[in-house]
Amino acid sequence: MRTRRSASTATRVAKTVELTVDALGGQGDGIGRYNGVPVFVPLGVPGDRVRVALGSRRGDAHEGRIVELVEASARRAEPACRHFGRCGGCTLQQLTPEDYRAVKLGALDATLRRVGIDPAIVAPLRTVPPARRRARLGIARPQNPDARTLIGFRRQFGHQLIDLAECPVLEPGLFAVVEPLRRIAPDLLAPGATAEAMLTRCDSGIDLLVVHAHPPSLVALEVLAAFAAERDLARIMWRAAGNDFPVVERRPARMIFSGTRVALPPGAFLQPSAAAEAILVEEVAAAIGERRPALDLYAGLGTFALALAAAGPVHAVEGDAAAVAALAQAAGRLPHVTVERRDLDHDPLTGNELARYAAAVFDPPRAGAARQAAALAGSLIETVVAVSCNPATFARDAARLVAGGYRLEHVRPIDQFVWTPHLELVGVFRR
Repeated sequence: MRTRRSASTATRVAKTVELTVDALGGQGDGIGRYNGVPVFVPLGVPGDRVRVALGSRRGDAHEGRIVELVEASARRAEPACRHFGRCGGCTLQQLTPEDYRAVKLGALDATLRRVGIDPAIVAPLRTVPPARRRARLGIARPQNPDARTLIGFRRQFGHQLIDLAECPVLEPGLFAVVEPLRRIAPDLLAPGATAEAMLTRCDSGIDLLVVHAHPPSLVALEVLAAFAAERDLARIMWRAAGNDFPVVERRPARMIFSGTRVALPPGAFLQPSAAAEAILVEEVAAAIGERRPALDLYAGLGTFALALAAAGPVHAVEGDAAAVAALAQAAGRLPHVTVERRDLDHDPLTGNELARYAAAVFDPPRAGAARQAAALAGSLIETVVAVSCNPATFARDAARLVAGGYRLEHVRPIDQFVWTPHLELVGVFRR
């Protein structure tokens, strides 16, 4: 019995150790060593002396969590947000600009090398200010009806909400809605209930989509209608069990892409940053040039299709029914845009369908476009442009195109997801 207690005690003591962070990993985690074993230390900076709680194994290494910053590194930057270290939204605010840039580009270089692509083709990083025009926030009303309702992002190492007092990555107009929304939340949710608020700054104002397990009560509808007028919101919708309940539409919720108005379906995908969207359109349009007809695959609401249509015919293909309907309605007023609904993950364009086009752009979700990229690799399309928010699936799809005979001309990284390890990419492939 004594031996078992000693072993248990030793295990508990060994879970918290002191070490020095001496490197940065590909996702921006600090890396130190304990008894010769690497330990990943999120939020750590090279030169930090830290006490960490050892967690589970990650391959041949341990995960660690800082419980005390014993001595801060000279390379540690002052975070831009008071919630840093607790909120899971931003994880790289502690890095100097030099280290931050090295993490972003170093991870991309390593990812490309793994699939046999020379990182020398990576173009200079383009940056944008931290100004996101959409956010998905959690709302939690405590069981105690007098307690403060929480609104914010999830905690970095848990599911609890960090109650937002500030957020330097959100457009100020979006963040200005948070505190007023907190005040009316008790009229929307029962004690102990949770919901989500999807805030989007569209071209006609702010759009709010509340996602909850149950339909809205009459009181909730009345409160939200008054809230929309008070805050000058364009629209409020309520989503429950896959059904959308219109609450109020004071102005049509819409986006303007390349001068064309497109209705915004509730919760529809948009590039998080308007400034980054402008760069993406610029990069895609420059790569495709005058080559027509062109394909826009995973077209969404037509960000690229509508920009490319100024120079000739573009066929936009998208799987989401609401996005297709919105784009088709907008394209009905244009001479050069056609729209098709199609699930490209399961039914990609192939063979004779692709042979009709001189250029193509594809911008899939994070999972990438495995089947469509394979089909494009077998085509004779002269120029293919790949847009991606996930370097890993971008590299996989790029390797397929290169194996099919394309030359990867360059990859443009765009820092759309400021203070996170994520990176937007535009890759240009030529035959």
